[in-house]
Amino acid sequence: MRGLYIHIPFCKKICSYCDFPKMVSSETNKEKYINRLFEELDYRKDDLNEISTVYIGGGTPNSLSIELLEKLLIRIQPYIEKSKETTIELNPDLINIEQIQLLKKYGINRISLGVESFNNSHLKLLGRTHTKEIVYDKIKLLKENGFNNINIDLIFGIPGETLDDIKYNLKCFKELNINHLSYYSLILEDKTIFSYLIKNNKLELLDDDLVADMYDYINKFMKDNGYNHYEISNYATSGYESIHNLLYWNTDEYVGIGLGASGYIKPYRYTNYKTLNEYLNDFTEEKTLIDISEEKNEFFLLGLRKVNGVNLDLYKERFNSNPFDEFNIDRLIKNKLLILDNNNLKINPDKLFIANLVFEEFINED
Repeated sequence: MRGLYIHIPFCKKICSYCDFPKMVSSETNKEKYINRLFEELDYRKDDLNEISTVYIGGGTPNSLSIELLEKLLIRIQPYIEKSKETTIELNPDLINIEQIQLLKKYGINRISLGVESFNNSHLKLLGRTHTKEIVYDKIKLLKENGFNNINIDLIFGIPGETLDDIKYNLKCFKELNINHLSYYSLILEDKTIFSYLIKNNKLELLDDDLVADMYDYINKFMKDNGYNHYEISNYATSGYESIHNLLYWNTDEYVGIGLGASGYIKPYRYTNYKTLNEYLNDFTEEKTLIDISEEKNEFFLLGLRKVNGVNLDLYKERFNSNPFDEFNIDRLIKNKLLILDNNNLKINPDKLFIANLVFEEFINED
């Protein structure tokens, strides 16, 4: 399987926590960018013969005008038609009926909403431009128009957040009857508004123990309500797991198109330029050979993100070697960080929040 990721870097407003390649820009720049995307699609056409999933992310894809969005969807229609799953990320406040009908017309079958919180004061702190009430209205509108495969993104560990806030977010999520949730722990990234505020003592991160308690509560709530916890931060009802994201965790190939996008066509990984001027001048900033050693590391680094872990028979078949001879897996099992279950190696469920301690074992220290 091979996925196609398309990055739309434009936003209505820059959020306080976000370090993705993004910008607030003019309609002229947006049109230049879409035309450049098409040039990159032509440039990478030889890698686009076996596309099985499409993901349009950002940034904010629905910050494009209807005309530009339709232009993009028409151009990638051949890939959408062959795709098992085509996802687009949307900001709730920008959704309207014309946009929904356009997405339906061109075969989008999965929606991912950047909700982040149902607490309006937290949304304001995060720099989001919607409210809880808008989210409820737009999800109702999406469902009325035939979109039932919906994910919402939420963030926990927001400065000032309490366990009661997590309970409230999950109560709202349950009310909406959504089949997929991505609930991420806030990560403090450099060159963000949050990073500046914390460095200048104007904001304080939550205690790690409280954040861990939040994660434990989320996991229990989702399990108790019939959701499959299939990746560290992702939960789905049966059959609604993200096919595209599973490509990444299964170390399958993907083509990344757009500013800051990455692609992996074995044995190379590439990353595109992250500023608009650079991207308009050239596509790829960096191309790296992924040798067999790095490929083995990534098998575990990405695969162990899945709650069911990785299959060791698959490893032996793919690499013709024994992972116990190459990594300190026995020590990780002895320390109860990993569990071996029917030849599947997975992170101990009560250690998922500290999964980085496991991942460190599979990082090259060059």
